[in-house]
Amino acid sequence: MEYHDIGENIRKYRKRLKLTQDELADKVGITWEMISRYERGESSPMNQLDKLAEALGVSAGSLVDSDDVNVYQIPLFTKIPKDLNFKKENTLTYYNCPTWITKLDHESFIVDMVIVNPSNLLCSPTGFLFISPNCELVIDDIVLVSRNSSLRVEKYRKGSNSIIGKVVMQEVVY
Repeated sequence: MEYHDIGENIRKYRKRLKLTQDELADKVGITWEMISRYERGESSPMNQLDKLAEALGVSAGSLVDSDDVNVYQIPLFTKIPKDLNFKKENTLTYYNCPTWITKLDHESFIVDMVIVNPSNLLCSPTGFLFISPNCELVIDDIVLVSRNSSLRVEKYRKGSNSIIGKVVMQEVVY
């Protein structure tokens, strides 16, 4: 992570609040010169990240994420699409997702656990699986597969067939 990206976010949120560097510095308990260095990417703001986030009224993640202003929506499947074609044109439902998932694979999609057969590999039978169809697989990765017209989650083994994609994250819903 470059400090420049964090600095741009600090500046963006400071300006949204119409704060000067000096006013933000007072809220955080540092000098305006240090705020200026953070915003230019010349110093690491990591030790002050929580205080900066609180003063700006945002999460620390918002300061770190270089694409925070963008909304990433990826296809969400609540039923198995025809021919197991998990493409965006085969659903009308989308989900706001973390930026890193779209950076990992721009063809990522989400599967509602209601369409996946229960598996002892999952921590919860409710929620969503974030699937990356283009990720490189290594032995024991957790993958979504098609078996007998249903979806299952298994550990990847060499020679595995019917792999739809790698499970990169599970969001549990209680």
